[in-house]
Amino acid sequence: MFRYKLVRWTRQIRIFFGGGKEIEQKHYLFTLPKPLTPKEIWQKLWLFGWGYNALSQTYKGQIYTMRRIVPPRHQYHLRFYKNGDISGHFEVDNLQFPLEHLDGVDLRPLNNEEIAALKKELGVDVEHSAQNV
Repeated sequence: MFRYKLVRWTRQIRIFFGGGKEIEQKHYLFTLPKPLTPKEIWQKLWLFGWGYNALSQTYKGQIYTMRRIVPPRHQYHLRFYKNGDISGHFEVDNLQFPLEHLDGVDLRPLNNEEIAALKKELGVDVEHSAQNV
């Protein structure tokens, strides 16, 4: 447990001083045609099994975060920003496996099919959203 707290505390310091931003840029998915409020995000995604991610790092400009559990041990994790950008990735569930989560076990970007499904869940026309290629 001490290792978990130490890693989390040092990560917060790195984020405060500007660290960690390149990680989120690596996981950039697309930009919404019109930014959504946290309430609008929730209303669109909760029906598809998404929930608020209470234990998540917060980056500059971030307004909301959600996760969807993928049994038995994984999750999708999304971050929403005030400018309409969305970043996300697939990883080990942080609540069930905190040390593996912090070590980045099974961490990967979302693939094209997962991104297309997310756009559909958000009601975003694939043709009208910018995507990092």
